[in-house]
Amino acid sequence: MKTTTLIALYLSCFVFCYAQDNSTLNQSNIAFTIPEKDLLPESLAYDTKTGSFFVGSTRKGKVVKVFPDGKIADFIESKQDGLWMIIGMEIDPERRWLWLCSSGGDNLKGYSLKDDTDGRPAGIFKYDLDTGILLKKYTLETKGEVHFFNDIVVTSNGDVYATHMFGEHHIYKVDRNHDRLELLSTTDFIKYPNGITLSGDERSLYIAHSGGIAVMNTKTGEQTPLQVPDGVKITRRESIDGLYFYDNSLIGIQPDINTVIKLSLNANGTQATTAEALEINHPMMNNPTTGQIVNDQFYYIANAQFGSFNEDGTLFPSEKLYEVCVLKLTLK
Repeated sequence: MKTTTLIALYLSCFVFCYAQDNSTLNQSNIAFTIPEKDLLPESLAYDTKTGSFFVGSTRKGKVVKVFPDGKIADFIESKQDGLWMIIGMEIDPERRWLWLCSSGGDNLKGYSLKDDTDGRPAGIFKYDLDTGILLKKYTLETKGEVHFFNDIVVTSNGDVYATHMFGEHHIYKVDRNHDRLELLSTTDFIKYPNGITLSGDERSLYIAHSGGIAVMNTKTGEQTPLQVPDGVKITRRESIDGLYFYDNSLIGIQPDINTVIKLSLNANGTQATTAEALEINHPMMNNPTTGQIVNDQFYYIANAQFGSFNEDGTLFPSEKLYEVCVLKLTLK
């Protein structure tokens, strides 16, 4: 048999196995848990200086700090400074800032605004990482307008990029020098932008959305789709929430199929050359969302439990909920 035919058969088998035959792949271990069952967390951040983790709650609109010794305490109180649901979160370790996306929504306890009449508010909040004091917030709060800041990433020089998911599909920027919220990109190409990450050289933004992953040049703003191997699905139901750059590859969480995927990139970062499932249907998974890479370990929220609501909008009772679980996956 010709070599080219063998290669074609191998690739076909790889794609089929990835897409169809990986019902379970258990490689993650429990890193820590939080006893507060009704937290409904979405975001996770890590402070390299203190070794502490920060977990953002959609249900209570607060940030919980997990110390290296296992102690757990509220770092930012519920709805402090006008916070809504805590969605994306990222730390600037050099400047000691905690950045987070906060948006209105029904997960938030007591939320009563209606999109069609009241609109939906959203904002990017900047906190002092050592004190928890609000430094500044950049909000979009116009009656009748629906807004939703989803995820966020910080450059080495302190600039911030954030995805805006509902109402209109945008990428926003907070320039460190101008210190204001700026609309960076409006396009029909990116639909429902979600996770966002920077390449190692910070020349490219990778943006997960319902149609796949977009690559945006940070200098020119040019956007192109990331090419992936045939048969690898990262759109719609298989689309990615949390997205992270690691060793010339992308680590993505696919919440609707309980999967952590690794996409290895070509030299210029425009194409995924291979796809590998790192975790599928871990027993603790119940809507995995976002995470944080610490050295060669990937920590991620396993059970956001966003589907834990009754038809009348009330949250399941405590006995039907689970402790918040953060899993740890070795990448090397």
